[in-house]
Amino acid sequence: MIRKSALRILLTICCAIVVSAPAAAATVGGEVFGAFSTHNMKDWNDRVVAPANQSGGDMQEFGTGYGGGLGMRMWPNSSWMISASWEPMYVSREEKVSGDVARLNANAFEATAGYFFPTSSPARFGLGAGLGVYSLSGEITSSSSNDIKLEGSTVGFHMMGLAEWTVRPGFALTGNAGYRVANIKDTKVDNTSATPELATDYSGLMLRAGVAFYLPGSSK
Repeated sequence: MIRKSALRILLTICCAIVVSAPAAAATVGGEVFGAFSTHNMKDWNDRVVAPANQSGGDMQEFGTGYGGGLGMRMWPNSSWMISASWEPMYVSREEKVSGDVARLNANAFEATAGYFFPTSSPARFGLGAGLGVYSLSGEITSSSSNDIKLEGSTVGFHMMGLAEWTVRPGFALTGNAGYRVANIKDTKVDNTSATPELATDYSGLMLRAGVAFYLPGSSK
């Protein structure tokens, strides 16, 4: 119920950004970004990676991942920004002896509210926080056995520092650095909970860099 409510909130924010902007004379645009993240995958490292290496395998611990995404941004005024984004996250490791691969790929749907400090410079800085819905859609593939499906979801939150540098009207460079908490405590393995439960924890540092485009005629 909590996850469904959070997803409805994110969809509502996206619709509000599109519908309310003309009436409020707000600045509306989109963003494309790349991302680097660290992840606290303690359960996977302790219960999967460590046993594999102890039995003669060669597998790197889970800890970092890459991704990117798309977002919508609305500035109700020159100080506040509301954004909604989709971020696919790619986290995978290969056991090099057997060739088995564990992919903990997920999708993050995030909503963020940010405050930017007053300045006359093209470079602006602020602080933001928000909620996210995280959905695991992973798998373990092996040449010697059937593939194993990994699923799960959770609601998380994040805090970050924000930056935007206006290059010219309607075009800006963006960046942020922060921390997210997003722990899927009960990872389903082929639709079944592990015993004890296996956590897939995406909590950690989040870094993004991208570009933003704003609709002609809008200003902030």
